[in-house]
Amino acid sequence: MAFTLSNKKAVLASLLLLIASSRPLLAGEDPGAQQLLLAAQRQANLFSPDASPWQLEIDFVAQVRMPAQGHVTYRWESADRWWRKVSIGDFQEIEVKNGERLYTLRNAAFTPLRITELSRLVSVARNTNHLQVKKQKQRVEGGLAISCLEVRKEDEKGEGYEVCVNPPSREIFSYEWKTHPDGNGRQEYSDFVEFHGHRYPRKMELFENGIKVIGAQVVSLSTVPVDQALLVPPQGAIERRLCANMKPPVPVKQPDPLYPKSAIQNRVMGDTTVSMTVFVDGSVGEIQLLGSSTHFLDDATLQTLKGWKFKPAMCGAEPVVSDIQVVVNFRLR
Repeated sequence: MAFTLSNKKAVLASLLLLIASSRPLLAGEDPGAQQLLLAAQRQANLFSPDASPWQLEIDFVAQVRMPAQGHVTYRWESADRWWRKVSIGDFQEIEVKNGERLYTLRNAAFTPLRITELSRLVSVARNTNHLQVKKQKQRVEGGLAISCLEVRKEDEKGEGYEVCVNPPSREIFSYEWKTHPDGNGRQEYSDFVEFHGHRYPRKMELFENGIKVIGAQVVSLSTVPVDQALLVPPQGAIERRLCANMKPPVPVKQPDPLYPKSAIQNRVMGDTTVSMTVFVDGSVGEIQLLGSSTHFLDDATLQTLKGWKFKPAMCGAEPVVSDIQVVVNFRLR
């Protein structure tokens, strides 16, 4: 979901709300390619609703200011009952999903961007429903003939992203997408293991513009019943309601950005990533800077977003508090 703000000399674009779609896969232009994508998604999705209870342990290294080592543990019973603990450096976070409630306990004001990216990397195909194959091409990688599928969500304009699959094994090798204005992101998977009908990668990597920013290695994946004590909400945790078919917040007021004069004079452009909370009245708060390619624009970004107003996220007819991440692109015309 993207939104645009502009003034005479600048454009503030590409607000990305990181909220997964849960709608079914649609028929694509190539039924064979569409079925290959669907089969690969189902096989890769360890987090599927019908999965047996399992425990997953992963070591990872993430590039923050410098490479930092971390570890994540998942204890999974079902899509509505799971526990996760992640640590990197001094940061630690525990998440508990119990029914429609998600509880988050962390020792910092916000979750680092790399942890959010790690969650998407580890999920492999968890949030890739509702995709259409637009084009298919064949190529050879590592001596294997693979199918690379250009996919896009329904009604999405512009470039989508590419999913590369090994047709015989239905293993997903990579996801690749464009980032504004001319960058790219890429997730790579290898060293697959069979687990209860799934093919899950033991090696996972995330690249930004060709540079590896996260490398993850599965330490263990085993069938383990979830200790029910873990599903008790931690004391002091943040509580959010996440219902089925939850509608994300929609901006209704977007003040024009104030592009700093010094940045215009020096033709400074860049991206800023921010997390913020949208409350039930549509106001925003708890705005936190997650990452920035140039600090010249940080204050302008924060001041602009404080003036935003949303139609809040909805669970049926009930407005609910939601947390979103925003990628702001400052570009001179």
